[in-house]
Amino acid sequence: MKNSFKSLICALALSTTVAFAGPGDNAKKPTTFEAVIYKNIDGGVNVNVEKTPLNYAAVLITTANGDLLTRQSIGRKQTKAAMKFNLRGLEDGAYKISVVSRGEKVEKEFTITSQEKVVKRTLTFE
Repeated sequence: MKNSFKSLICALALSTTVAFAGPGDNAKKPTTFEAVIYKNIDGGVNVNVEKTPLNYAAVLITTANGDLLTRQSIGRKQTKAAMKFNLRGLEDGAYKISVVSRGEKVEKEFTITSQEKVVKRTLTFE
């Protein structure tokens, strides 16, 4: 009786695990390219792209409204690209950076906010 009860619990636990296992993040990844988007130390954005040959790709920076700010193309023969974007000229607000190829897309949203400078004053009496 104990063995059949243990077997039943194990079977139930295994079936529950398999039933709730989804495709995960791997199902959402593009198949024609890999892209890494990250903030650099200068306050800009770096984009590294590795793609299959004979496919075009583009890196786009847009506003939250969809207005295109910049576009950098990656040619068919080029399989790797590393780009650095300086964002100092952009106003405060929400933006989106996208890597697009053959209808596949990787997007990252980011926000630029200015910080107030604190002026430190010292008063000295003599």
